Amino acid sequence: MDLNWLQSLLLGFVSGLADIFPVSAQAHRMLLLKFFGVGSVTSLLALMLHLSVFAALYLSNQVQFTKMNRARALARVPKKKRKRPLDIRSMMDWSLVKTMLVPTIIGLFLYQYAKNLQTNLLTIALFLFLNGVILYVPQFLPSSNKDSRTLSRLEGLAMGCGCAASILPGISTIGTVVSIGSVCGVERVYSLNMALIIKMFMMAGLMVYDVLGIISGGMETLSFAIIAQYLVTALLSFGAAMGSIRVMRRLTANHGCALFGVYCWGLALFIFILNLVV
Repeated sequence: MDLNWLQSLLLGFVSGLADIFPVSAQAHRMLLLKFFGVGSVTSLLALMLHLSVFAALYLSNQVQFTKMNRARALARVPKKKRKRPLDIRSMMDWSLVKTMLVPTIIGLFLYQYAKNLQTNLLTIALFLFLNGVILYVPQFLPSSNKDSRTLSRLEGLAMGCGCAASILPGISTIGTVVSIGSVCGVERVYSLNMALIIKMFMMAGLMVYDVLGIISGGMETLSFAIIAQYLVTALLSFGAAMGSIRVMRRLTANHGCALFGVYCWGLALFIFILNLVV
């Protein structure tokens, strides 16, 4: 069963928000599809949704990527020939990203196994409740100002494990990475920026799965109406993701993610009751 225009647009908007807000996009997408009476979306639509969020993440972090690329290029120039000092901060940022990528890639390899959990409402409710705990606990911890220059390799791996854990339906990439960063003493806004960057790599990995799904399942019959529907859905998802990135940067700096934790508990309770009723 295909989604109609209204269902598709609603799915795109919610996906764009939930992929950035620390509330688990997987859980929200599956809950919406349950209400729509649809088992899953097509691989092409999934690819376009992931691509829209990837584009939003890239654009929002473009300045940081430019700094890291310039620093890496300058590091290859002999010290005596450099016309400006080496940006150590950006070099360390890139080193942290590479460290976080190790568990993230391992998590992506396990994604197909975790995907089977997405159809179980009780499992989603349990992981959403756990996500709420992960988001709520850091508010009781003392704040600090650590960044890539003072983080150990083990702490970087721990933050990457937070990204890998988001293959589970109900666990948020952004929220888990930021919360683990808070436990390690990382400054919250910096932790969020690193979470947004590693989330982009996660989306790239998911797009590989989408492409493989298209290849293995064959391209479904497409019409101009379906293509237009998918494009508008992806654009709406992109806009929602861009807006939520701005909101998250303000909220994280001032309040943290505790309120999202309460929301996850409420949604987990709703899904648990829904599982009993259905």
